[in-house]
Amino acid sequence: MDENCLAYGIEISDSDWEKTPANVKELVEKMGQHIKKSEEKLAEQEVKHQELLEKINRTSKNSSSAPSSDPLHAEKHQEKNKSGKKRGGQPGHKGHSRELYELSECESVLDHHPQTCSGCAEKLKGEDTNPYRHQIVEIPPISPIIVEHRLHQLMCSECGTLTRATLPVDVYPSGYGVRVVALVTVLSGLYRHSTRMVQSAMQDILCQGIVFTLLKD
Repeated sequence: MDENCLAYGIEISDSDWEKTPANVKELVEKMGQHIKKSEEKLAEQEVKHQELLEKINRTSKNSSSAPSSDPLHAEKHQEKNKSGKKRGGQPGHKGHSRELYELSECESVLDHHPQTCSGCAEKLKGEDTNPYRHQIVEIPPISPIIVEHRLHQLMCSECGTLTRATLPVDVYPSGYGVRVVALVTVLSGLYRHSTRMVQSAMQDILCQGIVFTLLKD
């Protein structure tokens, strides 16, 4: 048996584990199972808590519901005073443009040259020493990382007892990693999305319906 990491960084070496009485081993294993079940229930309660907060704080400002359905404690819409100015930038207003990234940060640089003159259609030659730079910022494709944990079961050569390995402490029994759980919590809690909206968003982001068992209607 390899080193047993039981909980909270506590490790028991093979030699110490072999010296442990059978009833104590059984107690430790049951405690470990109890801790995992408690963590799973706590995660489910947290999701339900976030859903309740979403329903309580749902107003016409953060959802598609009508203002007439807002609760009494909701902040009322305030009419904006018209300034009499036209929409858009005002004369003398300093424009704001996005700053360009350094060339070293670019994945690639593509040069585009005009082929013919826009005035007389003559073929163009030469090189522009100061071309106009236009940058596109893109997010790389997101693909979920799937890690399979195989819990082997072995038979003791002395007493014939079958013993199956347990999941490491840092592995969530629910089957979802910390980043997936964190993203679901942010979408449902901070951004107050409904369960159905969170499920749809996660499916679009990861291209898989992996959260349908994590969030239930």
